[in-house]
Amino acid sequence: MRKLVSLLLALVMVLSLASVAMAEDPYTLDIYWVGNGDNEAVRAGVEAAVNAYIEPLIGAKVSYHIIGWGDWNDKAINALQSGEKMDLIFTADWEGYGIEVAGGLLLPLDDLLDQYGQGIKDTLPQTFLDGVKVNGVLYGIPTNKELCVPEGFIVNKTAAAEIGWDVVADDPSIKTTADLEPWLAKYKELHPDKYPYLMDGQAGRWADEPWCPDWAGMGSNSVAMKMAKQDNGEFDETVYSIFETPEQEEHIRLMYDWGQKGYISPDAALTSFDYNGTFGRGDFLVFSQPLKGNGIKAAEMYAANATAEFECVEITMQPKYVVTTHAGGSMFGIPVTSKAPEKAMQYLNLMHSDATLVNLMLFGAEGQNYTKVNDQQVELTDQNWYGVHGGAWTVGNTKLQYVLTSEDPAKNEMLQSYADDAVATASLGFRFVKDNVADQIAAVDAVISEYANPMMCGQVDPDGPQGLEALKAALADAGMGDILAEVQAQYDAWKAAQ
Repeated sequence: MRKLVSLLLALVMVLSLASVAMAEDPYTLDIYWVGNGDNEAVRAGVEAAVNAYIEPLIGAKVSYHIIGWGDWNDKAINALQSGEKMDLIFTADWEGYGIEVAGGLLLPLDDLLDQYGQGIKDTLPQTFLDGVKVNGVLYGIPTNKELCVPEGFIVNKTAAAEIGWDVVADDPSIKTTADLEPWLAKYKELHPDKYPYLMDGQAGRWADEPWCPDWAGMGSNSVAMKMAKQDNGEFDETVYSIFETPEQEEHIRLMYDWGQKGYISPDAALTSFDYNGTFGRGDFLVFSQPLKGNGIKAAEMYAANATAEFECVEITMQPKYVVTTHAGGSMFGIPVTSKAPEKAMQYLNLMHSDATLVNLMLFGAEGQNYTKVNDQQVELTDQNWYGVHGGAWTVGNTKLQYVLTSEDPAKNEMLQSYADDAVATASLGFRFVKDNVADQIAAVDAVISEYANPMMCGQVDPDGPQGLEALKAALADAGMGDILAEVQAQYDAWKAAQ
């Protein structure tokens, strides 16, 4: 009998240990992260380093699904919509955050944040969290980064010198996009097989545009208010269908003229267009981009993409304003298909509060992907990882990040302080809820993709059969009038409550 009891006790102990082992088996967080294209070998090494660090902390490990910009909708959003298991997904106001929320694809995070996000609450300014709520509910955790992102140009200073343009930062000779014309012509004459005006094909975005970027949080930037104050010091709080305005028409006509002259790549409107690769080769004169001040955007892009040696300088084309969507310019959400949302929030919390994880994600493993030069700066020894993922602005908390030796040691401080003298727009804090006009928004987004994108990239005659008149008629048929009325009603109610 005593032997039987002993055997039973031993069996219970073995089963208990097996149960504990099973309970402690780390959960795999599937993380969908936008980037410049996957590199399986280098990613595996970084994942191993991350996992060795976080498993003892949160009982989880990671599997990064890095999706290229051009493939994001097909491979990441389609996976989200089809119900594939994923635990974290990159999202942003300009990428479709509002649509993902309206579609019930992301979990509400307020309770999870209270339970597992103390590090986020301690480090992330409340402005960010308030700025990304939808109907008072939080669905994404923003990157702790800059709050002011004016549009402008990154200029290839090396190429500019070839054509006699002694360009300087915020060059006073360039007041509008059209002012670039003489230099584009000189570059094209010198390099007839290249295209001097580089763009990423995002419809409705241009360096000196008057519109608040991604103002209504639709898939297309087709509805917006103007950003800057008028000459009388007041804001224009009209809700515009921007592709039906004189300002947008003037820019479209300029782009068509430049497309005809060979200043813009004929592939610019394609989602497959490799604008990062074109930038990295230095095969451009000016690149229209959202900036961060102090030359930071150009330095980051060069570090991530450069395969040739050239210098860059930035020209800021918009005044400094703070808009709602800049709070949500880079976020991670937890999809409803996550099987362990509490683990996902614990990981997000580390992204905002743990410098070791932040820099593992950004630079890879010390001694393998980079070496530390001092307490603030690092030098890449294997550039593949830094060039694979989305960049520093997608990684948790910029205050915890090292910087490259090619960057100013004060970079992260400058990112935060750049907005100190920025002006709040009249609509700061307003967020359009799309539920009542979701079908119309989907139809309008499709119209913009079909008609507006090619025109914004100079590939379609605005006076032709697929031009401006056809675009306006298609917008009307798609329900733009319903969208404008709904936005205006929500804005009026929001304004009255302030």
